[in-house]
Amino acid sequence: MITDSGLGEWFQGISSLLGQLVGVLSILLLIVGFVMLMRNMKKTSTLRIRSHLISIVFSMLMLIINILFLKSAVNLWLVTLAFFLGLAFGFLWGLTTRLTLRGRQVLGRRSILFVIFWLVSLVITYILSLIASRQVVALGLGGMFFSAGTTIGTNLNLILRIVLKRANV
Repeated sequence: MITDSGLGEWFQGISSLLGQLVGVLSILLLIVGFVMLMRNMKKTSTLRIRSHLISIVFSMLMLIINILFLKSAVNLWLVTLAFFLGLAFGFLWGLTTRLTLRGRQVLGRRSILFVIFWLVSLVITYILSLIASRQVVALGLGGMFFSAGTTIGTNLNLILRIVLKRANV
């Protein structure tokens, strides 16, 4: 017969194992997604507002998922500061993408440096969540929030510049 405390320990063990499995699968999916993204970013291409909005939404969803799974490690001040610093850095980084206009299409060749930083910070955070203490994971989350802020800031900059470029036609 399983007691309440035995059932609680069993459930806690299963949820811990499930959390680790999700972490490992997330790392693998991120790496596959990263490789696909790198292939597309090497060349000059049409920049669409929709794809930048999707990137912003994806970054926000990743933050929400990580907050839910790693909520015990979230240091609100650290992640808020890191996010807003990343947002400012990303907005400035967006200026490194040179835009040209061909008809109504805006073309650009995006830099991949911020994407590399974003991937590395996510992978480090996931690895830390699997093997490290709560305080160390909190530092990893700070890096991840900075990277997400950078991604969002860069995409907001590009959306604004695409709109302005099209308006000047």
